[in-house]
Amino acid sequence: MGSRYEVELKLSSARALKNVNWRHGPNRPYVVVWVDPSNKLSTRVDESGDTDANWDQTLTIPLPPKPLEDQTLYIDVVHAGSEEDTKPLIGSARLKLVDILDDVGIGERVSRTLSLKRPSGRPHGKVEVSVTIREPSYRAQGGYNAPPYGVRDYSPAPQGYGGYPPYGAPPQQAYYSAPPSGYPYNAPPQPYNAPPQSGYGYNALPQTASYGQGSGYGYAPQEEKKKSKFGGMGRDWLWVRLLGL
Repeated sequence: MGSRYEVELKLSSARALKNVNWRHGPNRPYVVVWVDPSNKLSTRVDESGDTDANWDQTLTIPLPPKPLEDQTLYIDVVHAGSEEDTKPLIGSARLKLVDILDDVGIGERVSRTLSLKRPSGRPHGKVEVSVTIREPSYRAQGGYNAPPYGVRDYSPAPQGYGGYPPYGAPPQQAYYSAPPSGYPYNAPPQPYNAPPQSGYGYNALPQTASYGQGSGYGYAPQEEKKKSKFGGMGRDWLWVRLLGL
C-alpha cells in the first residue's frame, strides 16, 4: 500500500559544478532523485551544461507508506560520461521532508538552494529546487513524469503514429495487384466483343470456339472437324470414278 502523499520536485538549475572528469571534456550533468531507493527518477541530460546546468524539469516522486517526518529526499547530480575511468557522481544533497512540513505544510511550494557535496564532504556546487508535498493528483496511465533511473533522455514516439500504419492496417498494395491469369475477379473484358466471363456463378452460358480461342469444357478438339471434312471429299471422288466407268 502506498502513501497518501507524494513529492512534486522542480529541478531548475545548478551552479558552480566541479568537473571531476575534466580529462574527458565538459560535464554532461543530469539529476537522479528518490525517497524510496526502489523508485529512482532522473532528469534529461544537459549536454551543454558543463559547470552551470539547466533542466527546468518537474518530477513526481512516490512516497513509501511511512510517516512523512521520517522520510528524506535525496538528490544526486551525475555526469553522463561513459569513459572507463569516469567518476559519475558530481555531488549530492538531501532534504528532510519534516523541514518542508514545518516551513509550509502540505500542498504549498517552497524553494531551496541546496549545497552539493562529494562523499568526502567537499562542496561541489549548488542546485536550485522547488518542493511540494501533496496528496496524489490524477496521472494518465503509464507512470510518472520522467523516465526511470538510468535513462538519459526521453524515448522517441512509438512507431505507428505518423510514418507507419497502425497495427492491424493492411500492408500497402495488398489489394491492388492484378488477379492471377484465369480468374475472372476484376479481370479485364475479353476482346472481339466476347461475352463477359461469368466466373463461378450460376446460369453461366457455355463458351463457343468461334473467336479463335482454345477449346472449352465439353467441346471436341479441332482435329475432329478436319477429319470429317476430309472423309466427305473421299466419297465424292469415289462416285466420280463409278460414273466414269
